[in-house]
Amino acid sequence: MDLLKEILKIVISWPMAAMVAVIVLKKPITSLVDRLVQSESGKAKVGPMEVELGKWAEKGEKVMTDVSRLNQLMGESRLLELEIITGDFGGRFTDEQRRLMQKHIEELKKLTADR
Repeated sequence: MDLLKEILKIVISWPMAAMVAVIVLKKPITSLVDRLVQSESGKAKVGPMEVELGKWAEKGEKVMTDVSRLNQLMGESRLLELEIITGDFGGRFTDEQRRLMQKHIEELKKLTADR
């Protein structure tokens, strides 16, 4: 009987109820969030609080574009630095350093050419 009481306590506890609610409502919640993010306004109002997910998504997309461009620029800049260093100081490198430098240059060329 004590075991049954313990099991009932677990089953009707709020964390368990929350887990069941999330599992049961997963598809409607996902659908709602997708609709809000993809809509023009993307507004959701719950009581006194209003959230504009569409604008968040738009800003997030711009940030990701900016970060991507920044990474591209940094890669191109680093490639230029390595080419200059190799040209000016390549004779002072060991064979292993030259090989590693050339490997980095080739990898950066591949990465920056893909964009």
